[in-house]
Amino acid sequence: MADPRYGFSFSRFLTQENERELDLLLQKGTFKPVLLYQVILFNCLPWVALVIPKHHGGQYLRPLIFGLGIAFAIELLRNHRVLLGGNGYVVGLIAAWWSVWGATLFLFSDVERDFQRIERADHVGAANNTKFVSDKLSSHQHSQFRWQSYPSTFLHRLEWCAGLLFNLRGPDWNWRAPRLGALPRNVYAQLHSGFISSNYSVEEDESHISAKDCLRNAFRTFLISYMTLDALKVIMMRDQYFRGNVTADAVPFPLSFLALIPLGIRFYRCFISCMGVYVALNYVTSLNPILFLGLSLAFPNASRRLTAAPLDEPWLYAENFGPFIAPTLDHGLAGTWGRWWHQLFRYGFTAPARWILSLYPISWRRSPAVKRATYLIVAFALSGSIHACGSYTQFTKTQPLSGPFLFFILQSVAIIVEGFFKTVLLPKLHLKATPRWLRRTANGLVVFFWLLYSGILIADDFARGGLWLVEPIPFSPLRGSGLANGQGWLCWQGAWFGYWSDGTYWGTGIRLI
Repeated sequence: MADPRYGFSFSRFLTQENERELDLLLQKGTFKPVLLYQVILFNCLPWVALVIPKHHGGQYLRPLIFGLGIAFAIELLRNHRVLLGGNGYVVGLIAAWWSVWGATLFLFSDVERDFQRIERADHVGAANNTKFVSDKLSSHQHSQFRWQSYPSTFLHRLEWCAGLLFNLRGPDWNWRAPRLGALPRNVYAQLHSGFISSNYSVEEDESHISAKDCLRNAFRTFLISYMTLDALKVIMMRDQYFRGNVTADAVPFPLSFLALIPLGIRFYRCFISCMGVYVALNYVTSLNPILFLGLSLAFPNASRRLTAAPLDEPWLYAENFGPFIAPTLDHGLAGTWGRWWHQLFRYGFTAPARWILSLYPISWRRSPAVKRATYLIVAFALSGSIHACGSYTQFTKTQPLSGPFLFFILQSVAIIVEGFFKTVLLPKLHLKATPRWLRRTANGLVVFFWLLYSGILIADDFARGGLWLVEPIPFSPLRGSGLANGQGWLCWQGAWFGYWSDGTYWGTGIRLI
């Protein structure tokens, strides 16, 4: 007879127990549910504030909306709980991120002065405050692009502001993340007057693929991520650790031998946790090109009427993760975090850092070391805070400060120390030029052992909070085929929404389970 402590039946039992306990606490008034209208308001109010120009009252409305957003985020963090989204992890993560992004747009930036979007020049209703240069480099390229700042017409402003608000990496904005690579040569030429073709590398231009190839790659990423998530779920749910028992001192067969290797179990759990996050992000973000690029290719006329953004251009859909081996071996921890790991929140983290730098004395602002340290500490502190908020709103006992926040803030310290050693201490040793293989080996070992040491902080908190109890896919080929016992094909069972009323108007609506 199968051990009930293993397999999906026990994982489902834990999920059902959490749901019953949360329902009891909601009935007692210890916590409040998250209602659907609250989610809609939380997302739409900043949009309304952006759409109204400053000279029509926007200069007063935007600080008010930002303040309301902060108040609502605090209310969510303190009093509202759900089980969806990793045992409630998404609630805290989104509330914290919206606070950071709201500060970026409403406090540290001037929306009408600082932001421009790349748009098609032939879009109906486009404003005139743009720069445009005819494409002279590619006779077969019919699309023409220009910069569009804050639009003057309402409908154009509505979708322009939506593009700004619900964007993360800014592939079609003037704050486009550097990791996304260069724009295609013909696009760049249209956006920058005085462009000289010989200054643009052939490799950068040839790296861009067609829209159909981009869509094909997105489907491939989605399918690979889907199957990998299914396999990871099977592995995780056979291990008590990933079901919340972080003190478990063994792993299931056939990896039981890892208990005989020093740090073997730690490496296995850190690796599986990292793979879980990596694959889940690829799985979710691959839907972006599948939906937007796919629909814009299928319905090009409708796409061009709805938005001036060039949704059918493949350069909008760069990979979220860069290559791992070369950046890590050549640049150490700085390369791992800056060139491999995703940069989804990059602009929201750098805007506060720039504002803080503006408060420094001029001599500090001119120091590359001070600037780099400020960017690193602010970015990782904000990242740690966002993930700590996600941990805090999980429906279990977690350790937000000593778990995710400490993990991320330690990364900034480690990168600063690494840079200090390479640029200050190492040159003073007056060593002869070290061979490349030795430098790469040293970088690889430092990254491996540092992440093995520090990674368990966040891995333990993910497991403790019940993040891995979530079912990421609707159907399981592995479990349905009988290769993994305990569930069958269907993974998404039970309701996601329900009706809730506490007797008040504002406490009544559709509840997220």
